[in-house]
Amino acid sequence: MLHQRRSAQSNGIRIAICVTCLVLTAVGILFVHSTTADGGAFPSRAAKGQIAKAAVGILALLVVARIDYRRWERYGSVIYAVLVLVLVAMLIDKFATGGRNRFIDLGFFQIQPSAFMMIALVLGLARYLRFRQDQRRVSGLVAPFLLTLGPMALVLLQPNLGLSLLFPPVLIGMLFVAGSKPRHLALAVFLGFATLPAAYFLSATLPVMKVYQKERLREFFGHKSHHLQQSLIAVGSGGVTGKGLGEGTQNRLGHLPAKDTDFIFSIVAEELGFVGAASLVVLFLLLTVLILRVAVSTREPFGRLVATGFGVALAVQCFENIGMTLGLTPITGIPLPFVSLAGSSLVATYLAMAIVLNISSRRVRVVAPKDLDPPEATNLEVLREDRPAGLLQARWPVE
Repeated sequence: MLHQRRSAQSNGIRIAICVTCLVLTAVGILFVHSTTADGGAFPSRAAKGQIAKAAVGILALLVVARIDYRRWERYGSVIYAVLVLVLVAMLIDKFATGGRNRFIDLGFFQIQPSAFMMIALVLGLARYLRFRQDQRRVSGLVAPFLLTLGPMALVLLQPNLGLSLLFPPVLIGMLFVAGSKPRHLALAVFLGFATLPAAYFLSATLPVMKVYQKERLREFFGHKSHHLQQSLIAVGSGGVTGKGLGEGTQNRLGHLPAKDTDFIFSIVAEELGFVGAASLVVLFLLLTVLILRVAVSTREPFGRLVATGFGVALAVQCFENIGMTLGLTPITGIPLPFVSLAGSSLVATYLAMAIVLNISSRRVRVVAPKDLDPPEATNLEVLREDRPAGLLQARWPVE
Protein backbone atom coordinates (compact mmCIF):
# COMPACT_ATOMS: atom_id res chain seq x y z
CA MET A 1 0.00 0.00 0.00
CA LEU A 2 2.81 2.43 0.92
CA HIS A 3 4.64 1.59 -2.30
CA GLN A 4 1.49 2.24 -4.35
CA ARG A 5 0.93 5.58 -2.62
CA ARG A 6 4.51 6.69 -3.26
CA SER A 7 4.25 5.55 -6.88
CA ALA A 8 1.06 7.58 -7.34
CA GLN A 9 2.73 10.65 -5.80
CA SER A 10 5.73 10.26 -8.12
CA ASN A 11 3.44 9.99 -11.15
CA GLY A 12 1.59 13.12 -10.05
CA ILE A 13 4.84 15.04 -9.65
CA ARG A 14 6.08 13.98 -13.09
CA ILE A 15 2.80 14.96 -14.76
CA ALA A 16 2.83 18.32 -12.97
CA ILE A 17 6.42 19.00 -14.06
CA CYS A 18 5.63 18.17 -17.70
CA VAL A 19 2.46 20.26 -17.77
CA THR A 20 4.19 23.24 -16.15
CA CYS A 21 7.06 23.09 -18.63
CA LEU A 22 4.67 22.94 -21.58
CA VAL A 23 2.58 25.85 -20.30
CA LEU A 24 5.71 27.98 -19.79
CA THR A 25 6.91 27.05 -23.27
CA ALA A 26 3.57 28.05 -24.78
CA VAL A 27 3.76 31.41 -22.98
CA GLY A 28 7.27 31.86 -24.35
CA ILE A 29 6.17 31.17 -27.94
CA LEU A 30 3.28 33.65 -27.63
CA PHE A 31 5.49 36.42 -26.32
CA VAL A 32 8.35 35.76 -28.71
CA HIS A 33 5.73 36.28 -31.41
CA SER A 34 4.37 39.38 -29.67
CA THR A 35 7.82 40.96 -29.41
CA THR A 36 8.96 40.12 -32.95
CA ALA A 37 5.82 40.07 -35.14
CA ASP A 38 5.62 43.83 -35.91
CA GLY A 39 1.90 43.41 -36.56
CA GLY A 40 2.27 40.29 -38.69
CA ALA A 41 0.31 37.06 -38.45
CA PHE A 42 1.13 34.31 -35.97
CA PRO A 43 3.70 32.85 -35.89
CA SER A 44 6.44 35.34 -36.64
CA ARG A 45 9.75 34.10 -38.00
CA ALA A 46 11.31 34.21 -34.52
CA ALA A 47 8.28 32.41 -33.07
CA LYS A 48 8.66 29.68 -35.70
CA GLY A 49 12.25 29.29 -34.59
CA GLN A 50 11.15 29.11 -30.96
CA ILE A 51 8.60 26.41 -31.86
CA ALA A 52 11.33 24.41 -33.61
CA LYS A 53 13.67 24.77 -30.62
CA ALA A 54 10.88 23.77 -28.26
CA ALA A 55 10.23 20.70 -30.40
CA VAL A 56 13.90 19.75 -30.14
CA GLY A 57 13.79 20.27 -26.39
CA ILE A 58 10.62 18.18 -25.96
CA LEU A 59 12.07 15.41 -28.14
CA ALA A 60 15.24 15.46 -26.03
CA LEU A 61 13.11 15.22 -22.90
CA LEU A 62 11.23 12.19 -24.23
CA VAL A 63 14.48 10.42 -25.08
CA VAL A 64 16.60 11.35 -22.05
CA ALA A 65 13.76 10.74 -19.56
CA ARG A 66 13.90 7.05 -20.54
CA ILE A 67 17.61 6.73 -19.75
CA ASP A 68 18.45 5.51 -16.25
CA TYR A 69 19.90 8.59 -14.55
CA ARG A 70 22.55 6.45 -12.84
CA ARG A 71 24.24 6.20 -16.23
CA TRP A 72 24.93 9.93 -15.96
CA GLU A 73 26.70 9.18 -12.68
CA ARG A 74 29.17 6.93 -14.46
CA TYR A 75 30.00 9.57 -17.06
CA GLY A 76 29.44 12.71 -14.97
CA SER A 77 33.15 13.47 -14.72
CA VAL A 78 33.67 12.88 -18.44
CA ILE A 79 30.77 15.17 -19.40
CA TYR A 80 32.13 17.85 -17.09
CA ALA A 81 35.66 17.56 -18.54
CA VAL A 82 34.43 17.66 -22.16
CA LEU A 83 32.38 20.84 -21.61
CA VAL A 84 35.29 22.51 -19.81
CA LEU A 85 37.61 21.68 -22.71
CA VAL A 86 35.07 23.11 -25.17
CA LEU A 87 34.90 26.36 -23.18
CA VAL A 88 38.70 26.52 -23.01
CA ALA A 89 38.93 26.07 -26.79
CA MET A 90 36.35 28.81 -27.31
CA LEU A 91 38.26 31.12 -24.98
CA ILE A 92 41.50 30.53 -26.88
CA ASP A 93 39.69 31.29 -30.14
CA LYS A 94 38.21 34.43 -28.57
CA PHE A 95 41.61 35.78 -27.57
CA ALA A 96 43.03 34.87 -30.98
CA THR A 97 40.29 36.57 -32.99
CA GLY A 98 39.07 39.22 -30.55
CA GLY A 99 35.51 40.08 -29.61
CA ARG A 100 32.98 37.76 -28.00
CA ASN A 101 32.67 34.05 -28.47
CA ARG A 102 29.59 32.50 -26.87
CA PHE A 103 28.31 30.32 -29.70
CA ILE A 104 29.48 27.51 -31.96
CA ASP A 105 28.08 28.09 -35.43
CA LEU A 106 27.04 24.83 -37.12
CA GLY A 107 25.60 26.57 -40.16
CA PHE A 108 21.89 25.88 -39.78
CA PHE A 109 21.87 26.63 -36.05
CA GLN A 110 24.09 27.85 -33.23
CA ILE A 111 24.90 26.16 -29.93
CA GLN A 112 25.83 27.98 -26.73
CA PRO A 113 27.97 25.46 -24.78
CA SER A 114 27.86 27.54 -21.61
CA ALA A 115 24.11 26.82 -21.37
CA PHE A 116 24.93 23.11 -21.13
CA MET A 117 27.85 23.69 -18.76
CA MET A 118 25.37 24.04 -15.90
CA ILE A 119 24.15 20.48 -16.50
CA ALA A 120 27.73 19.25 -16.69
CA LEU A 121 28.61 21.07 -13.46
CA VAL A 122 25.68 19.55 -11.56
CA LEU A 123 26.52 16.05 -12.79
CA GLY A 124 30.22 16.50 -12.05
CA LEU A 125 29.66 17.88 -8.55
CA ALA A 126 27.10 15.17 -7.75
CA ARG A 127 29.54 12.52 -8.94
CA TYR A 128 32.30 13.95 -6.73
CA LEU A 129 30.19 14.54 -3.62
CA ARG A 130 28.49 11.17 -3.96
CA PHE A 131 31.44 9.27 -2.50
CA ARG A 132 32.89 11.87 -0.12
CA GLN A 133 32.85 12.00 3.66
CA ASP A 134 34.90 15.19 4.15
CA GLN A 135 32.41 17.85 3.06
CA ARG A 136 31.78 18.77 6.71
CA ARG A 137 35.38 19.99 7.00
CA VAL A 138 36.77 23.15 5.42
CA SER A 139 39.43 21.13 3.62
CA GLY A 140 36.71 19.04 2.01
CA LEU A 141 35.19 22.14 0.39
CA VAL A 142 38.30 23.06 -1.59
CA ALA A 143 37.81 20.60 -4.43
CA PRO A 144 34.09 21.34 -4.99
CA PHE A 145 34.83 25.08 -5.05
CA LEU A 146 37.63 24.58 -7.58
CA LEU A 147 35.36 22.40 -9.72
CA THR A 148 32.86 25.28 -9.75
CA LEU A 149 35.13 28.31 -10.05
CA GLY A 150 36.95 26.90 -13.09
CA PRO A 151 33.97 26.77 -15.49
CA MET A 152 32.54 29.88 -13.84
CA ALA A 153 35.64 31.84 -14.83
CA LEU A 154 35.51 30.43 -18.39
CA VAL A 155 31.88 31.50 -18.79
CA LEU A 156 32.59 34.93 -17.28
CA LEU A 157 35.41 35.53 -19.74
CA GLN A 158 33.23 34.78 -22.80
CA PRO A 159 31.79 37.23 -21.48
CA ASN A 160 28.58 35.94 -19.90
CA LEU A 161 28.22 37.49 -16.45
CA GLY A 162 24.59 36.44 -15.92
CA LEU A 163 25.12 32.72 -16.46
CA SER A 164 28.37 32.67 -14.47
CA LEU A 165 26.55 34.03 -11.41
CA LEU A 166 24.37 30.90 -11.32
CA PHE A 167 27.30 28.63 -10.50
CA PRO A 168 27.99 29.62 -6.84
CA PRO A 169 24.35 29.25 -5.63
CA VAL A 170 24.17 25.80 -7.24
CA LEU A 171 27.37 24.78 -5.47
CA ILE A 172 26.14 26.10 -2.11
CA GLY A 173 22.80 24.32 -2.49
CA MET A 174 24.38 20.99 -3.36
CA LEU A 175 26.94 21.26 -0.55
CA PHE A 176 24.18 22.02 1.94
CA VAL A 177 22.24 18.93 0.87
CA ALA A 178 25.44 16.89 0.97
CA GLY A 179 25.81 17.75 4.66
CA SER A 180 28.28 20.63 4.74
CA LYS A 181 28.11 22.80 7.86
CA PRO A 182 25.99 25.93 7.40
CA ARG A 183 28.61 28.14 9.06
CA HIS A 184 31.21 27.04 6.51
CA LEU A 185 28.84 27.78 3.65
CA ALA A 186 27.89 31.14 5.17
CA LEU A 187 31.58 32.04 5.39
CA ALA A 188 32.07 31.05 1.74
CA VAL A 189 29.13 33.25 0.70
CA PHE A 190 30.56 36.17 2.68
CA LEU A 191 34.00 35.76 1.11
CA GLY A 192 32.39 35.55 -2.31
CA PHE A 193 30.63 38.88 -1.85
CA ALA A 194 33.81 40.35 -0.38
CA THR A 195 35.74 39.54 -3.57
CA LEU A 196 33.29 41.41 -5.81
CA PRO A 197 34.89 44.83 -5.17
CA ALA A 198 38.29 43.34 -5.98
CA ALA A 199 36.97 41.91 -9.25
CA TYR A 200 35.45 45.29 -10.08
CA PHE A 201 38.62 47.32 -9.52
CA LEU A 202 41.07 44.73 -10.89
CA SER A 203 39.20 44.58 -14.19
CA ALA A 204 41.23 47.57 -15.36
CA THR A 205 44.35 45.37 -15.47
CA LEU A 206 42.90 41.84 -15.63
CA PRO A 207 40.19 40.55 -18.02
CA VAL A 208 37.71 39.95 -15.20
CA MET A 209 34.82 42.25 -16.12
CA LYS A 210 33.98 44.18 -19.27
CA VAL A 211 33.39 47.93 -19.24
CA TYR A 212 29.66 47.54 -19.92
CA GLN A 213 29.38 45.02 -17.06
CA LYS A 214 30.98 47.51 -14.66
CA GLU A 215 28.61 50.18 -15.96
CA ARG A 216 25.62 47.95 -15.18
CA LEU A 217 26.82 47.49 -11.62
CA ARG A 218 27.27 51.25 -11.23
CA GLU A 219 23.76 51.76 -12.57
CA PHE A 220 22.34 49.27 -10.08
CA PHE A 221 23.88 51.10 -7.13
CA GLY A 222 23.32 54.57 -8.64
CA HIS A 223 20.92 56.02 -11.18
CA LYS A 224 18.52 53.89 -13.21
CA SER A 225 19.76 52.90 -16.66
CA HIS A 226 17.77 53.39 -19.86
CA HIS A 227 17.03 49.64 -19.95
CA LEU A 228 15.65 49.63 -16.42
CA GLN A 229 13.64 52.82 -16.88
CA GLN A 230 11.91 51.43 -19.95
CA SER A 231 11.37 48.11 -18.20
CA LEU A 232 9.73 49.75 -15.20
CA ILE A 233 7.50 51.80 -17.50
CA ALA A 234 6.38 48.60 -19.23
CA VAL A 235 5.72 46.77 -15.95
CA GLY A 236 3.91 49.71 -14.36
CA SER A 237 1.75 50.53 -17.38
CA GLY A 238 0.32 47.01 -17.51
CA GLY A 239 -1.93 47.62 -14.55
CA VAL A 240 -3.98 44.71 -13.23
CA THR A 241 -5.00 42.93 -16.42
CA GLY A 242 -2.64 44.40 -19.02
CA LYS A 243 -3.08 46.02 -22.41
CA GLY A 244 -3.61 42.83 -24.35
CA LEU A 245 -1.30 40.53 -26.30
CA GLY A 246 0.69 42.55 -28.83
CA GLU A 247 -0.78 45.85 -27.62
CA GLY A 248 1.97 46.94 -25.25
CA THR A 249 3.26 50.44 -25.95
CA GLN A 250 6.85 49.67 -24.96
CA ASN A 251 6.64 46.58 -27.11
CA ARG A 252 5.09 48.08 -30.27
CA LEU A 253 7.19 51.26 -30.25
CA GLY A 254 10.42 49.37 -29.55
CA HIS A 255 11.44 51.49 -26.58
CA LEU A 256 12.54 48.47 -24.51
CA PRO A 257 15.82 46.86 -25.68
CA ALA A 258 16.18 43.05 -25.68
CA LYS A 259 12.42 42.71 -25.26
CA ASP A 260 12.38 39.19 -26.74
CA THR A 261 15.25 37.89 -24.60
CA ASP A 262 16.43 39.47 -21.35
CA PHE A 263 13.40 41.72 -20.76
CA ILE A 264 10.60 39.52 -22.02
CA PHE A 265 9.07 39.42 -18.52
CA SER A 266 8.52 43.18 -18.75
CA ILE A 267 6.41 42.66 -21.88
CA VAL A 268 4.45 39.91 -20.14
CA ALA A 269 3.68 42.36 -17.32
CA GLU A 270 2.76 45.12 -19.79
CA GLU A 271 0.42 43.01 -21.90
CA LEU A 272 -1.04 40.64 -19.30
CA GLY A 273 -0.77 42.94 -16.30
CA PHE A 274 -0.18 41.98 -12.70
CA VAL A 275 -2.41 38.93 -13.05
CA GLY A 276 -0.39 37.49 -15.93
CA ALA A 277 3.01 38.36 -14.47
CA ALA A 278 2.09 36.96 -11.05
CA SER A 279 0.75 33.78 -12.67
CA LEU A 280 4.06 33.33 -14.48
CA VAL A 281 5.95 33.73 -11.20
CA VAL A 282 3.65 31.17 -9.56
CA LEU A 283 4.38 28.68 -12.37
CA PHE A 284 8.12 29.05 -11.83
CA LEU A 285 7.68 28.68 -8.07
CA LEU A 286 5.58 25.56 -8.63
CA LEU A 287 8.17 24.02 -10.94
CA THR A 288 10.97 24.76 -8.47
CA VAL A 289 9.02 23.22 -5.58
CA LEU A 290 8.24 20.13 -7.65
CA ILE A 291 11.92 19.62 -8.52
CA LEU A 292 12.99 20.05 -4.90
CA ARG A 293 10.21 17.65 -3.89
CA VAL A 294 11.85 15.07 -6.14
CA ALA A 295 15.16 15.77 -4.37
CA VAL A 296 13.64 15.31 -0.92
CA SER A 297 11.69 12.17 -1.81
CA THR A 298 14.42 10.24 -3.62
CA ARG A 299 16.39 7.83 -1.44
CA GLU A 300 19.48 7.76 -3.65
CA PRO A 301 22.23 10.34 -2.98
CA PHE A 302 23.35 11.03 -6.56
CA GLY A 303 19.80 11.63 -7.73
CA ARG A 304 19.10 13.79 -4.70
CA LEU A 305 22.13 15.98 -5.42
CA VAL A 306 21.34 16.30 -9.13
CA ALA A 307 17.71 17.27 -8.53
CA THR A 308 18.81 19.82 -5.93
CA GLY A 309 21.32 21.35 -8.33
CA PHE A 310 18.78 21.73 -11.12
CA GLY A 311 16.15 23.10 -8.75
CA VAL A 312 18.50 25.75 -7.37
CA ALA A 313 19.71 26.68 -10.87
CA LEU A 314 16.15 27.21 -12.10
CA ALA A 315 15.14 29.25 -9.04
CA VAL A 316 18.20 31.52 -9.16
CA GLN A 317 17.93 32.09 -12.92
CA CYS A 318 14.27 33.07 -12.64
CA PHE A 319 14.97 35.33 -9.66
CA GLU A 320 17.85 37.07 -11.44
CA ASN A 321 15.94 37.61 -14.69
CA ILE A 322 12.70 38.83 -13.10
CA GLY A 323 14.62 40.80 -10.48
CA MET A 324 16.62 42.75 -13.03
CA THR A 325 13.44 43.80 -14.87
CA LEU A 326 12.19 45.28 -11.59
CA GLY A 327 15.47 46.81 -10.46
CA LEU A 328 15.93 44.29 -7.65
CA THR A 329 19.10 42.75 -9.12
CA PRO A 330 21.80 44.05 -11.49
CA ILE A 331 21.15 43.75 -15.23
CA THR A 332 23.29 40.80 -16.29
CA GLY A 333 21.70 39.59 -19.52
CA ILE A 334 20.31 36.20 -18.53
CA PRO A 335 17.29 34.58 -20.24
CA LEU A 336 14.06 33.62 -18.52
CA PRO A 337 13.80 29.80 -18.68
CA PHE A 338 11.33 28.45 -21.27
CA VAL A 339 10.11 31.97 -22.11
CA SER A 340 12.99 34.01 -23.56
CA LEU A 341 14.17 33.64 -27.13
CA ALA A 342 17.22 31.50 -26.33
CA GLY A 343 17.43 28.14 -28.07
CA SER A 344 20.35 26.58 -26.20
CA SER A 345 18.90 27.61 -22.85
CA LEU A 346 15.52 26.12 -23.78
CA VAL A 347 16.98 22.77 -24.88
CA ALA A 348 19.34 22.62 -21.88
CA THR A 349 16.45 23.27 -19.49
CA TYR A 350 14.41 20.48 -21.05
CA LEU A 351 17.40 18.14 -20.70
CA ALA A 352 17.65 19.00 -17.01
CA MET A 353 13.91 18.37 -16.57
CA ALA A 354 14.28 15.01 -18.32
CA ILE A 355 16.90 13.88 -15.81
CA VAL A 356 14.69 15.06 -12.94
CA LEU A 357 11.76 13.08 -14.36
CA ASN A 358 13.88 9.95 -14.53
CA ILE A 359 15.08 10.44 -10.95
CA SER A 360 11.46 10.69 -9.84
CA SER A 361 10.52 7.50 -11.69
CA ARG A 362 13.30 5.32 -10.28
CA ARG A 363 13.01 3.46 -7.01
CA VAL A 364 16.57 2.55 -6.08
CA ARG A 365 17.24 0.01 -3.33
CA VAL A 366 19.49 1.56 -0.69
CA VAL A 367 22.38 -0.51 0.64
CA ALA A 368 23.19 -0.01 4.31
CA PRO A 369 26.75 1.15 5.09
CA LYS A 370 27.53 -2.14 6.83
CA ASP A 371 26.70 -3.97 3.62
CA LEU A 372 29.64 -2.29 1.88
CA ASP A 373 31.95 -4.63 3.78
CA PRO A 374 30.32 -8.00 3.17
CA PRO A 375 31.59 -11.09 4.90
CA GLU A 376 31.67 -13.03 1.66
CA ALA A 377 33.80 -11.89 -1.26
CA THR A 378 31.18 -13.23 -3.69
CA ASN A 379 28.89 -10.34 -2.73
CA LEU A 380 31.34 -7.72 -3.91
CA GLU A 381 30.31 -7.98 -7.55
CA VAL A 382 26.66 -7.32 -6.69
CA LEU A 383 27.48 -4.39 -4.46
CA ARG A 384 29.65 -2.86 -7.14
CA GLU A 385 26.58 -2.49 -9.33
CA ASP A 386 24.13 -1.64 -6.53
CA ARG A 387 25.83 0.94 -4.30
CA PRO A 388 23.36 3.79 -3.92
CA ALA A 389 24.07 4.52 -0.25
CA GLY A 390 27.67 5.43 -1.03
CA LEU A 391 29.60 7.47 1.51
CA LEU A 392 27.55 10.64 1.38
CA GLN A 393 26.71 12.29 4.69
CA ALA A 394 23.44 13.78 3.47
CA ARG A 395 21.51 16.65 5.01
CA TRP A 396 18.41 14.49 4.70
CA PRO A 397 19.35 10.98 5.92
CA VAL A 398 19.10 8.22 3.38
CA GLU A 399 16.64 5.62 4.63
